[in-house]
Amino acid sequence: MPNLDDFHAFQSTSGNSGSGGGSGKGFGCGWVVIVVVVVMILFFVVQGTSWAALETLLALGIIAFFFARLLFR
Repeated sequence: MPNLDDFHAFQSTSGNSGSGGGSGKGFGCGWVVIVVVVVMILFFVVQGTSWAALETLLALGIIAFFFARLLFR
């Protein structure tokens, strides 16, 4: 049976505890893109734009979301 005391001591001092910012979880800066796209969709719907315009906005929003996650991680 291995002694895990050294492993736990290393994990507590290495700064890689898996919690807090920068742990690789969540959307990061993607929330900004999500909010902007939702607001734009609301304005598009109120103005009565076509379905093609809404589909294009959603497609570009998804691309922008993944791009923001890639850049700001």
